Amino acid sequence: MEKAARAVRRSSVKLMSLGAGHGDLNVLISEVKDIRSTAKAFMNAQSVASQDLLKWAANEENRALQDVANQMAELNLAWAEVQRDFCENLKEYRHMFEMILEGEKHLAQSRHNFAICEQRETRTRKELKKAFKKASEAELQVLENRLAQAERAKDLAQLEVADKIRENEAVKLIRVKGGLLKVSEAYTEFAKKCSVIFEAQRQITQHLPDVHSQDLDDIKYTGSGATKHYVQLAKEKVRQYRHHSYHCHSIPPHYSEPPPPYSMSDNSKANIISTDTGTHYTFSYSTSVADSNTSPRRRLDNAPTTTTSTSSTHTTSTHNNNPPPTVEPEYQHSIVDYDPDWDSDCEDLTGAMGGAKI
Repeated sequence: MEKAARAVRRSSVKLMSLGAGHGDLNVLISEVKDIRSTAKAFMNAQSVASQDLLKWAANEENRALQDVANQMAELNLAWAEVQRDFCENLKEYRHMFEMILEGEKHLAQSRHNFAICEQRETRTRKELKKAFKKASEAELQVLENRLAQAERAKDLAQLEVADKIRENEAVKLIRVKGGLLKVSEAYTEFAKKCSVIFEAQRQITQHLPDVHSQDLDDIKYTGSGATKHYVQLAKEKVRQYRHHSYHCHSIPPHYSEPPPPYSMSDNSKANIISTDTGTHYTFSYSTSVADSNTSPRRRLDNAPTTTTSTSSTHTTSTHNNNPPPTVEPEYQHSIVDYDPDWDSDCEDLTGAMGGAKI
């Protein structure tokens, strides 16, 4: 039955749009309106079911059921408010398409005006052509003036259409982008608040006592204070929730060519320092590609330091043309002691894991 009603509604919208055009946009607006109506109906049905649950539990003699039903009703009030805000966002979403439709109507009106001016110019030109041989000079002058006015009006109408097209396309992009961002934020906020509320409902439900292996007379319900706490905490989280900011005008990423591959010649460089006694060779090694996954602190500790050879051991005479001796790099630790608590690869999950280090 609902499918038939939906098909009839869509067909009626298309029929109403035959004269004015923009049938697809009108159908879209109708569907967004139906989304909002369905969401409101779903919200009302949930509220009625929650009230019925509360009435049923009130007539029971089970104190645990009464308390849980009361807290569920409180959560449902907060959930109804969340859904009401979401329906308002859907209303703004539909209004965005209605404004786009209004702009399309103005553009269609400008095009219609241009078509009328073009027809008037064509008709005046035909009249002037017919009256060229048998009309007087005064009549010809009048027709020529009318033709000039018609041409001028046609040119102005054409310029107006071109301006309206550019303006309408720009405004359409702005409205669609803004509307889609807002409805995306609305859905995200709706989902986050839904998670908060129904997580509180799950925690409240867990306080109902288990009767699988116990005698019913020995069971005592002690979760009244905890359930109230969960409800208040959920309401506070919903009230203080702020959705993440989305950058509407973010700069698109710049893609460039990747750097050239590393070679052995790039991994080591020799720096030559001239002194009075000779030439000292100092070797410094750059970090390899394999170290990119290591934490910054470990790269600092494992990095070789720049060393300078002493003049008594690695000094060559300025008059000797022999190649310099090969000097092995000397490794030493950094002056900063290694602290595993500071390192990013050894996190202190205090609170989540009771201070255990993973």
